[in-house]
Amino acid sequence: MTPAGFEQDARAAVTPTSTQGTDAVRLGRKAASPAVLALLAVSLALTAAMLAIAAYQYRSQVMEEAESRSAAIASVLEEHAAKTLGIHAMTLFHLEWMVDDQGWERIENSPLLHERLKTLALQTPEVQSYWITDETGRVRASSFEWPIRELSVADREYFRAHLAASDAIHVSPRLSGKIKSEIFFTLSRRMELPGNRFQGVVLLSLLPAYFDDFYRSVLHDPRDVILLLREDGQAIVRKPLDSAPDRADIGKFPELITTPDVDGTFRAVTSFDGVERVLARRKVPNLPMYVVYGTDIASIEAAWRNRMEPYALFAIPSIGLLGLLGVIALRRSRQAADAQEALSRANEALESRIAERTRHLDQALSDKEVLLRDIHHRVKNNLQVILSLLELQAQRSPELEAPFSEALSRINTMGLIHEQIYRSTGISSVQLDSFIEALVGHLSSFHRRPGREIAIHHDVEAVSIDLNRVVPFTLILNEVLSNAFKHAFADRCSGTITISLRAENGMLYLTVTDDGTGTPETEPAAEPGRRSMGMDLIRAFARQIHGEYHYTRTGGTRFDLIFPQEDEAS
Repeated sequence: MTPAGFEQDARAAVTPTSTQGTDAVRLGRKAASPAVLALLAVSLALTAAMLAIAAYQYRSQVMEEAESRSAAIASVLEEHAAKTLGIHAMTLFHLEWMVDDQGWERIENSPLLHERLKTLALQTPEVQSYWITDETGRVRASSFEWPIRELSVADREYFRAHLAASDAIHVSPRLSGKIKSEIFFTLSRRMELPGNRFQGVVLLSLLPAYFDDFYRSVLHDPRDVILLLREDGQAIVRKPLDSAPDRADIGKFPELITTPDVDGTFRAVTSFDGVERVLARRKVPNLPMYVVYGTDIASIEAAWRNRMEPYALFAIPSIGLLGLLGVIALRRSRQAADAQEALSRANEALESRIAERTRHLDQALSDKEVLLRDIHHRVKNNLQVILSLLELQAQRSPELEAPFSEALSRINTMGLIHEQIYRSTGISSVQLDSFIEALVGHLSSFHRRPGREIAIHHDVEAVSIDLNRVVPFTLILNEVLSNAFKHAFADRCSGTITISLRAENGMLYLTVTDDGTGTPETEPAAEPGRRSMGMDLIRAFARQIHGEYHYTRTGGTRFDLIFPQEDEAS
C-alpha cells in the first residue's frame, strides 16, 4: 500500500466530520433514556426471576417433603402389616401342627379344639375366627361354633388356590360370611400329607375394620389415601372408602402394583377418584401383599402456595417501588443527557485537533514500519550475496572448506533472522517456535550426508523475544546444533537430536540433547587452551543475554541454557 493509501485510510477511520459529530451527540442524547429503561427492565426482570426461582425451589422442596413423608408412612404401614399378618401366619403353622395326625372325626368331635381356637380369636381384635377344612372343602372345626354345622368352602377362591397349587400362604379378597354377614378377608395355609398330598386348609378371618381404624390414625391429610392390596391389585382395605363399608368388592388397581417407581415413589392418577397423587409402595415381606400410601397433589400445591405467600407479599411492593425509582432515574438521565450534549459540543473542536495529530503520527509510524521491513529485506539479500561469494571461494579453495562451512552456517542463520523479521506482522519481536522450525530445516539440509539420517524433534512453546536478543540466542542454538551434527554422530549413520524450549516464571529454558557419542567441545575451565571458536561464541552470546549454560555428557550430550524472557535493560 502506498503512503497516500495509508493517509486516506487513517483519515477515514479517525477524523469525524462535523455532521458525524453532531449525529453522535444526538444519538447519545436519545440513547440515555433507553439505557435507563433497559436498566429498569433488567431490575424488574431480575426481581421477578428471583421470585420465580424461589417459587420453583419451594415447589421442589414441598414435593420432596411429600415424597419423603409418603415413603416414611408407607414404611410404617409395611412394618405394621408385616408384624400383624406375620404373627398370624406363624399361628396357622402351629394350628396345622395341632391337627396333624388326629384324624377328621376326632377333630370334628373335639370341643377342646374349638375352645382353643376361640381363645386365640379373642386375643387379637383384628381376628374374626379360625377355621379348619378337609381336602373336600368341608369345615371340620372353627372358633365360631361347636358343634360345627354342615358347611363347605369348596367354592371359595382361597380353597381353589390351595387345591391347585402348593403355595404355603394365601391372602383372599374381601368376602362376606356364610354364617354371619360380615366383611372379612382370609389368611390361609395349605396342609399337606407326606408326598405333598393335599390334606386341607387352615385359615383365619381378619376384619378390615381393624385396619381401617389404624389407617385413620396414620393419615397425614384427609385427602390422602392408604390401600392394602393383594399381588393382583385387588383392594382389601382402602382408606378413606367412598362406598359402603359392608361392600365386598372395593376395587382392583393393578396399575398401583406395576407402575415403576423411583426411590420407592411414583406419580399416578388413582382410578377410584381420579385424583393425581404422589404414591409410595411397599411389599409386605413373606406375604403376597402390598401397602400403598398416596398424597394428594392438590394438598402439596396448597402447602407450596402457603409457603410462597410471604415472599409474594414482599416481592410485589418491591417491584412497584422499583418502577417508581425507575421513573425518577429516567428523568435524571434526561437531564444528564442534556448536560452531556453541551459538553460534547465543547469537546468537538478538541477532538478534531487530536484526530489530525493522530493521523500524522499513524502515517509516520506506518512509514517507519515499511522502512524497517525494507532494511531487513535488504540485509537478508546482502547476506545471501555474501553467502554465495563465500561458497564460490570455498569451491576454488578446498582447503578452506571446513572453516568456510562454519561461517556459511552462521551467515545463513543471520539471514534467517532477518527473513523472519521481514515476514512477521510486527518488527519488535520474533516468534521462536516458527523460527526454530525454519532453522532446523536449514541445518538438516546443510549437514545432510549420503547414508546418514539424523532426526530432529522439537517441542517449542509459542514464545517470542525482542530483536536485541534474537541474534545471540539464534547463534547459540546454531553452534550447539552444528556441533551435534559434526561430532555427536561422526562414526554413526543415524541419530536423534531433541530441542525443547519452555517459559516458566519469567525465564526461558532451552535444552538440546542428542543420543550420539558426545561432542569434543568442553567447558573452558576444563581444558584451557583447547577452546574452539564455537565455544567462545556460545560464552559471549550467553553473557550478552544474561544467561547461564552448561553441558552434560552421559550417554550422549545435553546442552541447557537459561535466560530471562524479558530484556533486563528494558
